[in-house]
Amino acid sequence: MATATRRRSAIRSVSPAQLARYFEAKLSAELGPHNVKRLMDEDPTQAVILDVRSRQGYQEGRIPGAIHIPFEELPTRMRELPKNKAIVAYCWDVTCLLCTKAAYVLASKGYRAKEMIGGIASWKAAGFPIER
Repeated sequence: MATATRRRSAIRSVSPAQLARYFEAKLSAELGPHNVKRLMDEDPTQAVILDVRSRQGYQEGRIPGAIHIPFEELPTRMRELPKNKAIVAYCWDVTCLLCTKAAYVLASKGYRAKEMIGGIASWKAAGFPIER
């Protein structure tokens, strides 16, 4: 008699408490474009908006006032960023992980890093201004 093979679910079982901790951390690390716009409108001095895309992408259009440090240059240029302000990184779109990687690198070095979900594409889709 063949033994039945037990299939594992693709969804790992975790407790509600574990999920709550995960979502709490996720919410503290991410901002949507509307949150970023509100932050900029209320007090633009409390955060630095960081564009980690290519030079070409930055030149084609960016969030007004954004600082440009391509992701590849971040390890050697992060000292240009203040540690006493939130650093909100953004990249291309929801499929781009450059801002997530940048936020991780910055946070691991003591910066108050966040990522803007959806990148410049979600900023544009919301109808917010673009600087060239």
